Amino acid sequence: MHNIKSAMCNPYPYWQCCKNAIKRAYRIGAALPGTLKELKQLEKLFKGQKPRIYKQADATEMMLQNLSKQGVLAKYRYLVFSAHGYLSQEVPALSALVLGQVNNPAGIDGYVTAGEWTGYDLKSDLMVLSACETGLGEVVGGEGVMGLPYAFYVAGNKNTVLTLWSISDKVTAEFITSFFRKLKAGVGQIKALTATKREFIKRGGEYSKPKYWAAFVLYGVEH
Repeated sequence: MHNIKSAMCNPYPYWQCCKNAIKRAYRIGAALPGTLKELKQLEKLFKGQKPRIYKQADATEMMLQNLSKQGVLAKYRYLVFSAHGYLSQEVPALSALVLGQVNNPAGIDGYVTAGEWTGYDLKSDLMVLSACETGLGEVVGGEGVMGLPYAFYVAGNKNTVLTLWSISDKVTAEFITSFFRKLKAGVGQIKALTATKREFIKRGGEYSKPKYWAAFVLYGVEH
């Protein structure tokens, strides 16, 4: 834990170049049809537990900051983010989840970087990121993999499911929904993830290919 500050600080001049690259690479603002499907399915699955859903214009960085300050984020066992993701291999602290890009106030750009995540208050057992390449980072001796996985751990999250490469939002919606069905049924996180992968393999056809299911990994220690 002693290297957090030095490893997670943000070099802001470099960050502006990164944001421009993100916009070009992911066409920020483009719709992710699978995302809405995923949210609807999860909302239905956890209907009796009154899940809170924030989507489109409501899913902003300011909203997330306010939920953290108010202690709301710390009340939830599961946190799911279905959004664009950005990986910075050169500066892991700049890896980010991309939230709402419309009508953001001054000082808030909608990119929640790994460096910023360390300031959030989380007490979740599991965070799931349905985004691209969110699980990668730089290996630092004694600290593990730096980037988003480490940032969530520092913020107080216990376990995180992320992806190692770009995946279809349609496939992601099906995978994550199946994964959460197993969790709700009482299956442990590691077993649920493994079972979901095997489920895709047994389906045969296109979805049985590793490129569709092998990207999902779990960081943390299940308890």
